[in-house]
Amino acid sequence: MIDNTSQILAEIRRKLDTALEEIGQRAVGHARENAPVGTPESTGIEKYHGGMLRQSLTYKVIDDVVYIGTNLTSNGAPYPIYVEFGTGIFAINGRKTPWVWIDKNGKGHYTHGIKPTHFLRNAIDDNKVEYINVIKKYFND
Repeated sequence: MIDNTSQILAEIRRKLDTALEEIGQRAVGHARENAPVGTPESTGIEKYHGGMLRQSLTYKVIDDVVYIGTNLTSNGAPYPIYVEFGTGIFAINGRKTPWVWIDKNGKGHYTHGIKPTHFLRNAIDDNKVEYINVIKKYFND
């Protein structure tokens, strides 16, 4: 009797790895679609050119889990977390009073914070069926 267990397990592993890589690529694509892009009008900063958040999004597969995210910072602060979860009165356990901040041009801005834009959460939650179908595609042949 021939034991093909190792070949079968290797093929399952290959299919799973390929499916998880595709899911990661798709999830990053969805997150990029959802991520906001700043403009001179939205930031109040002349000649502002946004899009760094979108460009920084990536994924990694570790131990059969797909992680999507970014390590982008702004002045050492984890900027994307503020976009995802909001700030000030809009954040869970956020600051409950307004404040003033100064932009790169020296202009002061009064704010209560920013509303969350769940670009990462929605990239996963809104596309679960698509990701399940990717798994099915690799294991139903």
